[in-house]
Amino acid sequence: MPKAVKGVLLQCDPPQMAMILKLNRETNQEYVLEEIDERTCLVRENRVEELKSRVKQIMDQAMGATPEDDIDEDSDLE
Repeated sequence: MPKAVKGVLLQCDPPQMAMILKLNRETNQEYVLEEIDERTCLVRENRVEELKSRVKQIMDQAMGATPEDDIDEDSDLE
């Protein structure tokens, strides 16, 4: 019998999508249920906030941001 899994559509820019797909590969497909296009994917509902946090952390490290710089409004993740 098929199992249903709740998912959330996540939209972002292509570089963020690349990070999401890389994280998904590294965690043995823990996040993404289906890649729809270069800007949209279906993500497990219970993993969305964790995924957003990890992508933000990677972006902050790449930009050299410190925890005090918490620039959350710059994220394109929806």
